[in-house]
Amino acid sequence: MASLALLAPPALAQAGHEFSLGAGNFSYNSFQRASTPITTFEVAYHRRLAGEGLRRGLRLGGGLRTGLPAAKTNFPLEAFVQAQLSARLGPWEPVLGPELGVSGFAMLLKSKIILPVEMNALEDARLSPAYVAFVAAPLRFHFGPVVLSALELHLGTSAPFFGQAIRTQLGLVRVGVVL
Repeated sequence: MASLALLAPPALAQAGHEFSLGAGNFSYNSFQRASTPITTFEVAYHRRLAGEGLRRGLRLGGGLRTGLPAAKTNFPLEAFVQAQLSARLGPWEPVLGPELGVSGFAMLLKSKIILPVEMNALEDARLSPAYVAFVAAPLRFHFGPVVLSALELHLGTSAPFFGQAIRTQLGLVRVGVVL
């Protein structure tokens, strides 16, 4: 326990501003169809609610995400906000929490199965650009002011028609700095 306390830097007592860049990929899947897999690039900002005490583990933030292939989208941009709970043990600081966003990537491919036209139209009408997701980043580490994260998992659904389409996102890598 004493060695873990020595690993934690004194800067932990401050509520810092975290700026990060990330890359990943995601897709939407409905009952019958899927979207084009999108490779994403994002910029994000997070801030702790407090420098010490119980609220120190709560982070609020948001960001913008774009992706490729942009030609297969309605509008190649997403905006999101997040609330995250974090816990720190030495350099390891996993986070998890909800994400709310609006996506221009919410579009399904044409069905290759012969289905009534009404089925595709119904799915398209119920696929909203708004989404709700749950984010888990178990491989997130602090090395001084530098933050590194890999294999973040985002699982969500389009809103308000929850369950109409499932949104699966894998954050491959994130690099950030705490100021």
